Amino acid sequence: RSCFEQVAHSAVLDVLLPRHPPVDVAALIAAGTPTEVSRVPVRRNLFFDENANILAVLKTAATERDLRDILPHLELIVAAHATDAVPQGSGAAAFASGKHDLNTKTVSAGSFKDIVTAHDHSYVVWEPCLHLSRPPARLQRPAVYFTANLVLSDQQQDSPNKLSAPVLASFEPLSANVLEPLDSGRVQGAPNVYMSASKITKVAPKPSTLSDAAKSIRGATRRAFPLLPALFTRIRYSNLPGAVVASLHLEPSHILSGSIRILEAELTGSNAHIEDLTRIKLPLEACGGDETILLYKIVNDSEHPRGGSQISISIRAEVLLNQGSQIVLEIDWQTDLSHTLQSPLYQWSRPAAVSSHRKSHSILSLGTLSGEHAPARAEVASGGVTFIFTRKPLVQASSDFKLLVHCNNRSSRPRRFGLMIVQTRKSWLIKQSAPADVAVSDVGARVFCTPPMERSKPSNALDLNADLRIGPLPPGACFEAHMSFVLLRPGVLDLGTIRIIDLDTRQTVDVEELLDIV
Repeated sequence: RSCFEQVAHSAVLDVLLPRHPPVDVAALIAAGTPTEVSRVPVRRNLFFDENANILAVLKTAATERDLRDILPHLELIVAAHATDAVPQGSGAAAFASGKHDLNTKTVSAGSFKDIVTAHDHSYVVWEPCLHLSRPPARLQRPAVYFTANLVLSDQQQDSPNKLSAPVLASFEPLSANVLEPLDSGRVQGAPNVYMSASKITKVAPKPSTLSDAAKSIRGATRRAFPLLPALFTRIRYSNLPGAVVASLHLEPSHILSGSIRILEAELTGSNAHIEDLTRIKLPLEACGGDETILLYKIVNDSEHPRGGSQISISIRAEVLLNQGSQIVLEIDWQTDLSHTLQSPLYQWSRPAAVSSHRKSHSILSLGTLSGEHAPARAEVASGGVTFIFTRKPLVQASSDFKLLVHCNNRSSRPRRFGLMIVQTRKSWLIKQSAPADVAVSDVGARVFCTPPMERSKPSNALDLNADLRIGPLPPGACFEAHMSFVLLRPGVLDLGTIRIIDLDTRQTVDVEELLDIV
């Protein structure tokens, strides 16, 4: 402890995040410019889920020999704390709402990188790596700062009031005479030492004071670094007979000045067998705005036919910035998947007499003129029909492609259907609320210092279909047709929503979850 106090006297601990690690601190100090260490170019911002390379430099007046003797008995504690650049509330509430601990790492001080002596001072260099997880709370403008503490290890903390052996056992009832355990060595004829247990309310050792514990050497970064997302990830599930298809979406951020190299993407689960359907060769490089979709087939374990599975997603990527920096991303999260049988995803609507859509109105009108009237009661449901949509996963630019439709009538009566492409309500609202002027749409972004709002994108596929008719289809019969489209621009196509209309009952079903076409 006394040696540590000598090292801590007038010691300074600097914490930096260099822009281009590793930094040769020994060469800077040996060149006679130790002050240049604090002037090393640092990062402007950091990314979520990255492994931050931290540079910690201790400057002390102790000799190199004393440092090598005391460092194996010390520990370096590095921590990352998230804060909000725009705290919510006022006063103490704003201060408390913007403080979140992200990660803490303890390394042995003896695992230093280098020790350099210059100008009657000694410099110890550490290069720990700390993973930046996402804050537990939502922050408006997240930022992170780092702290470092150099302390004595737990084995070296000596307290002068620490007893060598316990006298009274813990969590045991006291005897009538509390001081009876201390009276074992009483001389014959000496007076008895007695204290009633009713007068004792608490038995505890003397609390340690600040003078008993050695003060640590503390350091922190000079500013907080803004935290930005580098890779957006999400997972979706599609139920199939006997299996579940999981689609893992990976999309680099638009604000990224560079590219991302996906090194590893893995799905593991309990009580389930996972098969990679994409089988894409990694590593794969993607730029901002590109979307990579990986498909996995999840089959439930036979031992747990009705149970759930815990799916673990592990992604390893590398950010390649245009300025030359390389940043490692480690993304790990878990999600629950239920294998229980669910109700049908699509259900027929109630019989409608009039439709507001121009195509569905024409189809329903033709169905009425044919002489077949809709049933009076809704109990005659349009069930027992299966529609299967298939297509090629990849199509050529500026070419037409077809979406194959397979209809299987498993009901007990003939059926007639009509299919069409309709515009979703979400896309219609986005189109109506989209600003006409680019400058007007960015006013809020400039005032609140936030990224500009994403504008609506026009459809990249042109619908060439008239009213597609199927039927009359006898019971047990199948029918195949196709719907034609023209590709306008490359990318992931948005075909919108396919509406299926029963021409007899005037019931409709909107199919929205169509598979992606690139």
